[in-house]
Amino acid sequence: MKRILVSVCAVIVTASLLAGCSSGSPTLPLPDDTPQENALPVDETQEKDALPTEASPQESTPPAGAAEEVSPPPTSTTEEPSTPPTSPAEPVTGPWAERYTPRTDDGVDVVYFEAKNPCSCMAKVGDAIEKAILTHFQDELQSGELRYFLIVSNLPENNDLVDMFDSQVFELCIAEFQDGQMATEALAEIWILKDSPMKLEDFVRTRVLSSLEARR
Repeated sequence: MKRILVSVCAVIVTASLLAGCSSGSPTLPLPDDTPQENALPVDETQEKDALPTEASPQESTPPAGAAEEVSPPPTSTTEEPSTPPTSPAEPVTGPWAERYTPRTDDGVDVVYFEAKNPCSCMAKVGDAIEKAILTHFQDELQSGELRYFLIVSNLPENNDLVDMFDSQVFELCIAEFQDGQMATEALAEIWILKDSPMKLEDFVRTRVLSSLEARR
């Protein structure tokens, strides 16, 4: 009896299985307990492959067209001998100290004749002449282009100079030299201006400047 029941149950189970296959219902797969690695999506796999590997530091290479910078050579450390600055020439503060002798080159000489002990009014004339020369012509005096002489006309040792310039006791003469040749001129206009020192000074300055420019 038990065998018959077992056989009947087996037939029923078999029939049920056959019915399920014939109706097209999928058979559920048994769960697989084996652990599996999660597969990365295609896009993520490509991104993973595209990740850059850490590159070791490399020396930068300049572009082909760039000019290579060359460090300038070190400057020489040899010390050059220092040149002392040239000191300016001492200003001329009075007439030429030496006895007058004519030039042998180009230039201008201003020669003023006066008596040994001039009166106060004649002394002012001499002062105005000297001020005009020393104030306005320092460069020319220092270079030698212009010379200024004061000659005491009533001293016997100066008679030859009085004769050379054909001078009076009081006289202002300008001697211009070109290639060693002397041309002299007495400036009689100073006596018209003797009572106006400023006008006299300006006249002397203008006249001497004119003679200098004529020789340049």
